[in-house]
Amino acid sequence: MAMTESALTDEERALILAIVRKTAHYDADALQAELARALISHGTTWVCDVQVQASTPVFDCPDGPFPARAFVSDGIDYQGEIIIWITRGHLSGLEYAWVTDQPPTRWPRPEELEVHPA
Repeated sequence: MAMTESALTDEERALILAIVRKTAHYDADALQAELARALISHGTTWVCDVQVQASTPVFDCPDGPFPARAFVSDGIDYQGEIIIWITRGHLSGLEYAWVTDQPPTRWPRPEELEVHPA
């Protein structure tokens, strides 16, 4: 299956920003500038590669998973976790690590997240 790149959806952008804004240690404005021109490709429905222009400001964050846990709940039960991946100071991936019997049908809304900064 060939992967095609497209702009992030409003839902994907809102999800990423909701997680980053819950951590006071990182510059959400720098990330927001990067998100405006980022392209996403879906290797699978819930694991996505994100490509950004090298000219965007570097996001001051170590490589690997963004240092916050973003748990997804339907209000009652734990549904999974959203993982933002960072590489060389840039957003590089978005993942929905779901744990339910059936896969999710959409990205969670910001109000469905419980974010715990690391």
